[in-house]
Amino acid sequence: MEDAPPPYGEVVSGKHDSGGAPPPPGRPGTPPTLARLMPLDFNVYCGPAGPLSRSDLYFMGPHRIDRQFALTIHQNSFAQIPRPFLILHDGLTAQDPAIGIVTNAWNGRDKFCDKFIIDAPPRADSGLPPVQESLKAAYTGTFWHPIVNLRYSVRVAPTAAGGSGGGDERQEFEWQESTSGEVSSLGGDSRGWRLVALADESETLAVCARNGGGLTRYLRFSFMGKGRAADHFGPTWEIMAVLTGLTTWNRLLELQD
Repeated sequence: MEDAPPPYGEVVSGKHDSGGAPPPPGRPGTPPTLARLMPLDFNVYCGPAGPLSRSDLYFMGPHRIDRQFALTIHQNSFAQIPRPFLILHDGLTAQDPAIGIVTNAWNGRDKFCDKFIIDAPPRADSGLPPVQESLKAAYTGTFWHPIVNLRYSVRVAPTAAGGSGGGDERQEFEWQESTSGEVSSLGGDSRGWRLVALADESETLAVCARNGGGLTRYLRFSFMGKGRAADHFGPTWEIMAVLTGLTTWNRLLELQD
């Protein structure tokens, strides 16, 4: 059964204007408030042809009737090399411009797909520079109990960098496999992933998990803690969090096939 739509006060997206009076200007010397781009909580749904089709089109949104972005996902990322296998579109069709692109950077020699290239082209009106980062596997644990996390770095907004208007700073983040209550709260599989900053792994910034039973809903994603604040890390960080989370999910699917 489909979940009821979440309260619209909890669904914040840079794609829609909430109307009303503009926010008051900030104090002199403080950076302007950044608009939120990604929804705080969303699902990934199969395309209009249904779950039994071979369509590569998926949708992101807080509810099936409130889809906000289209995704092109080619399930076999190896077959797409050197072309991208995952594209986040700024709209609801595959013809809309890309605001996120993921390419499998497998070199043909390693046993596993352990590196991906993430591109975040700027929106036409954003004034942001293009971003390209690498998502790489980080191996921990033991021989008998290996743990594979996926790690990347990205420039974050000055507020997250600890400044008050200075330049951006690079920070490292990691998707870690988790069975925490935060993952379970999504209502999908009890095992999923949590996103943390390596500088402070005690705080979860986002979680995602596969949907356990639905035919049209594949993944659930939710920002947590400081990840829910629009002006803390910035819109580029939001896109990177979503793209790397989707890639982590897709990588596991491919390893299980």
